[in-house]
Amino acid sequence: MPLLLHALPRFGKLPERLVALTEVLVVFALVHLIYRSFKHFTELGRREAAAGLNFSPGAAMILMTIILLWACGRSFEDYGLTLKRWAYHLNIGLCWGVLPVIAAGIVVVTAHLHVDPHRGPWPTLALLGAAGRLVFTLLLLLTLRKERALLRRTPPWVSLVVLIGLLSLPLVVAWHYDRPFWIVVLTVLWLFFGAGFGEEVFFRGYIQSRINATFGRPLRFLGVEFGLGLIVSSLMFGLIHVLNTVDYFSGRFDFSWSWGIANFCAGLFFGCMREKTGSILPGAIAHGLEDVLQEIPGLLP
Repeated sequence: MPLLLHALPRFGKLPERLVALTEVLVVFALVHLIYRSFKHFTELGRREAAAGLNFSPGAAMILMTIILLWACGRSFEDYGLTLKRWAYHLNIGLCWGVLPVIAAGIVVVTAHLHVDPHRGPWPTLALLGAAGRLVFTLLLLLTLRKERALLRRTPPWVSLVVLIGLLSLPLVVAWHYDRPFWIVVLTVLWLFFGAGFGEEVFFRGYIQSRINATFGRPLRFLGVEFGLGLIVSSLMFGLIHVLNTVDYFSGRFDFSWSWGIANFCAGLFFGCMREKTGSILPGAIAHGLEDVLQEIPGLLP
């Protein structure tokens, strides 16, 4: 009997936890349905797809998150949508947006691998990318155990100049090799703001924070407290990339599981950054910068 009474408080929280999980699943499905419907049923969406652009998913994710938090009266700061310590977070995002790209570039060049950023990776490459993400997650946690003087003291204007310079690299390559310049400009914009900020606001901002608020963060590893929110947000981040090759309106159900595996591990990387810093800003910058820099090989002859 005492054991049963001791367990009652935990079971009393069960409905609240079910509500949080259900809410996250419903919102995830709704966001996916909204931007897929926009692409399939609207003229603007069809033009976006024909141009190879993808602003709509990020826009749907950001708008849904903002509307939901505002309607429910939730704190934007609690969900990682904050500019506190933005200069330091900018430096973290800049650093960890460049390092994985350099490492991946070295592997691709030395192993003579062909990578198409617009298609899901074949299984071996996906596993290699997943393993690399796990290694970088460990390095991230080790380096963020305490603030680094270089990242803390670098002037914000220097970091902003470096960031703008890196984001301009695809434009320079496009101009040099006579690629469609304005298409590349729009591609850089949607990759950085739509994919980078959109996905981080939704997955690490809304989903991860919503689950954490209910389930807590009872675990600790290398100085980072985390819980089920990190796992759920990473799984759903992987799932949305599994669905990249699915078109349920046209009856095409070709699941990209290899893409899902790689992005689940990427979700752990960005999720740990969110847990450690308390903000989605460093992850958004790192995420968007990675996506932009990975476009450069496709612009080369």
